Amino acid sequence: MRLYAIDRLTLLLATLAALLLAAHWLARPAPASLTPVAPQSVNEIQVLQGGRLQMSVLRDRDGWMLTHPDIERAAAGRVAGLLGLLQAPSLHRWQASSGIDVFGQSDRPVRTIRFDELTIEFGGPSTPPGRRYVRIGDHTHLVDDIWFKLAGLPVDYYREQP
Repeated sequence: MRLYAIDRLTLLLATLAALLLAAHWLARPAPASLTPVAPQSVNEIQVLQGGRLQMSVLRDRDGWMLTHPDIERAAAGRVAGLLGLLQAPSLHRWQASSGIDVFGQSDRPVRTIRFDELTIEFGGPSTPPGRRYVRIGDHTHLVDDIWFKLAGLPVDYYREQP
């Protein structure tokens, strides 16, 4: 009889611990968005690699138009994916003066994206892997590395397919 009571008490304590852990996990605040800029407010996007313009798209009444390196229609859904960077979760945020080495020895961004007047500069990968430093104004953020990869896709990816 006593052994049965201990098993029930252990089960009750384990259940309470699991409920407390779940409540703590659910109560955590969601990461803040990288920027307050609404994607639908952006009219021009430029992607630069090593300081050189790789791609430019401009919003028009019919959607998006590639304006560099060629002039042709852009795939709106794929441009929307790039606009998603504006609302990407900032996994961590620091003042730029915090001493974090965002760009490494080159002291220049690896890749830059301009959304109208807003400039997002990608630095090197972080530890743990799968994250990347970005600088926006006087703040450094940590974001998922998928955004760096998406911005580095060849311009053909963004062309509208017939």
